[in-house]
Amino acid sequence: MSGTIHERDAGTHKIGRIRLFARGFASLATFTVNLGLAAVAVVVGVTTIQMRAEERPVVEAAPLTEVTTINPDFQTGYDVTRSFVGRLEPARRTDLGFELSGTVREIRVDEGGSVQKGDIIAVLDIRSLKAELRRQQANRQSTESDRELAQLTLDRRSKLRVSGHVSDQVLDEARLTLSRLDASLAQIDASIETIEISLDKSVLRAPFDGNIGERLLDEGATVSPGQSVLRVLESARPTVRIGLAPEVVDQLQEEDTYKIRIGDENYTAVLSGLRPDLETRTRTIESLFELKGSAAAPGFGRLAELTLTEWIQTEGYWVPTTALKEGPRGLWTLLTVVPRSSEVAVPDYKIAREAVEVIHADRGRSFVRGTLSRNSKIVAVGVHRVVTGQLVRLGSDGV
Repeated sequence: MSGTIHERDAGTHKIGRIRLFARGFASLATFTVNLGLAAVAVVVGVTTIQMRAEERPVVEAAPLTEVTTINPDFQTGYDVTRSFVGRLEPARRTDLGFELSGTVREIRVDEGGSVQKGDIIAVLDIRSLKAELRRQQANRQSTESDRELAQLTLDRRSKLRVSGHVSDQVLDEARLTLSRLDASLAQIDASIETIEISLDKSVLRAPFDGNIGERLLDEGATVSPGQSVLRVLESARPTVRIGLAPEVVDQLQEEDTYKIRIGDENYTAVLSGLRPDLETRTRTIESLFELKGSAAAPGFGRLAELTLTEWIQTEGYWVPTTALKEGPRGLWTLLTVVPRSSEVAVPDYKIAREAVEVIHADRGRSFVRGTLSRNSKIVAVGVHRVVTGQLVRLGSDGV
């Protein structure tokens, strides 16, 4: 019985070892399979990557940027156009008034009306002057009659004196009476002349061709001597008054013509005069320019613009303003193209930089001086697309 139990235990132990061996073998087989699958996956992945790498397209180098260039325009100087503002005014203006006191009887013109030299434009009430003139004329007629009688008396007494019938005293009295009447006639003539002068001064006449600028009084007003009644502005010679710096005045020539703009109209003018003194507040000299062929010039008081052109003698180059780039220390730069190699038939070009100073700018171009030369090739447009040292090619319109 015990032997049977012992054999049974030995069999059970043997079966356990077999099972343990089978489990170990299964684990090894599983590990081997997994390792093989991993190796296959690695190989497949590497092969796929290599295939994709071989299939990637080849990227070609980008073409060189094309630039348009010009040569700088060398000049020995440039024109500077300056504008100065003045005011249009009449060559002459007068405030007319009577020299006598009296009542204004008639004003024949209104504001804005035109007058010719010598036209009567206002009249005082002259009835009292005419009455005084008639009185003096009558007085003169009476005195002339007395003189005629005195002359006849003197002639008779002179004949009687020869025959001794008249004394010297009587003859002297007749002669002096005639002289006194001559003096009275001269006095009456002077009075008549004074009245005639007063009559003439009771009428206002236009001193020159022009227009009425302002009417200060109307009919019926009582005026005192010298009180302004009308303002007359000369229209034949409109003048522009402009304050100019002394160095500008020194360049003006009386025989030259100048352009003056008033509103939208351009006029030709000549220099008609210069003030001899310097305006202390503005430090300018008032210059007068007379407009030519401008009988219908615009209203006085309007602003007028004088344009003067001055030649500045200095060497430099005209370049497009679009070709300039701001540089350091207040300077500007220009991008130029230079050959990278001159040993080939069609050399490559690269971008270089030149430093310049802007002297003057005018209508899209600038006058500069600096390290440029007459043969420099300037990048005219698109300077923001290239940088210094970049390889470029010239456009078909490049120089």
